[in-house]
Amino acid sequence: MQELPSIPQDAFPDSVAPTLLLASSSAPATDEALLRQAQDSLDNSLFSFQLGTTSAEDEVISLAESAPLSEETKAKLQEILQFLNQDIGHLVRDAKPIRTILKSLKGILPESLEEALHPAAYIESHQILVLKAQKRLSDRLHQEQAIKQRDDLKNLVETTSGKIVSLTQSKANMEQSKRGLEAKRERLIKELEQVTQEIADVDNELSQLPSALQQLEAEKQEQARQTYQLHKSIKPIPGSAEADNKEIQDADDIRLRAISVIQNALGSL
Repeated sequence: MQELPSIPQDAFPDSVAPTLLLASSSAPATDEALLRQAQDSLDNSLFSFQLGTTSAEDEVISLAESAPLSEETKAKLQEILQFLNQDIGHLVRDAKPIRTILKSLKGILPESLEEALHPAAYIESHQILVLKAQKRLSDRLHQEQAIKQRDDLKNLVETTSGKIVSLTQSKANMEQSKRGLEAKRERLIKELEQVTQEIADVDNELSQLPSALQQLEAEKQEQARQTYQLHKSIKPIPGSAEADNKEIQDADDIRLRAISVIQNALGSL
């Protein structure tokens, strides 16, 4: 539990100080309840005090309301203004300088001004409520930042998930393409091996061509020589093949006639 702000007892009217002491020592009550009880006691005491003001004091107050402020009073009000311009979180922790200045101006300030400044001089009574409110505001700001960060991260998760899905699909497509390329490579390797063998066969045949050509050249020379020799051995033959065939046919006819006559003679016996 946060401790109550330290407020000097001499800054309160006599009827308020015991109430504050009782409130600060009452353990079962909450901080807010204690603070409100003390504030109520302070307001009631101030109200009672104002009712008991004498007519002489009323006259003094009336004169103070109409009298212009001295330069010294204005300077002290400027000091109070500087303290009031502090961050409220610092002011509710320590308003003693304002009380000190306000105490020195007691009976000098117009009543309306003093009534406005008096609560500010004891603003520590709001310390717990202000600090808790500031903490809640800070917590809300941090929570809003955390929510924004959470939503941003959620969006990043969704974006990253989309990238993962896209890359996973791309991976499947690339793997399928790779398999097709590997199969094509195998076919090309086999074709290359076949072409390489064919090239080797042609190279082998080419390597044998010189000796084959040499052998063929030798055979050609021999054939030419034999052709020349045969050409030299050929002599002109008189007559013609038709005449020679006729002579052979005439002789063959004689042969065939003799055979026929013999067969006929033998057949009659």
